[in-house]
Amino acid sequence: MELHPTLWRTCRVLAGPTRLNLLRLVVATPGHTVSRLAEEAGIGLSRASQELRRLQSRGLLRATRTGSFVHYLPESDPQVPDAKPLLLAMKTAFAQESPSMDESIVRIATALSHPRRILILRELRGGPRTFPMLQAALHISFGALFRHLQVLQAGHLVQRKDSGFCMARNAHPLARCLVDLVKAPETPR
Repeated sequence: MELHPTLWRTCRVLAGPTRLNLLRLVVATPGHTVSRLAEEAGIGLSRASQELRRLQSRGLLRATRTGSFVHYLPESDPQVPDAKPLLLAMKTAFAQESPSMDESIVRIATALSHPRRILILRELRGGPRTFPMLQAALHISFGALFRHLQVLQAGHLVQRKDSGFCMARNAHPLARCLVDLVKAPETPR
């Protein structure tokens, strides 16, 4: 069932507004300490440290230690294949959009923050599908499929077409990256 556990977990991390703000700060000012990032984000030191570690665990940041100070850099972990394209997409999105537009990133990341939504998007890659076709192919209950399709539509990754659903064309850098990653097979980690 979990075709892309790393991808959906990474999306779950990116869907957090605090983590997104911290990632934006690290991209804008590489090498700042945790305490400086916490101050700029307006959150406590322990929370900043925890949220930065979550981003690092997904391969989106690199931490370096100098004495008792930890500095974060926007560098992808080469051991996490999805990290490099995702970090590039995030840097592009940050360059194109102000922080006030981060809600669009949250919606896109939320859209793929569950393994079933990745399955739905993969199924729709084959072309438009009606609701019953999706239900039969994916073995998802009516209520669950309805809810997942709503979230995918809110992220502008899926749209209604005629009597069914199809992939939406979303030009956002994160959306394009995620659709490409859903196409690629992934080794579960």
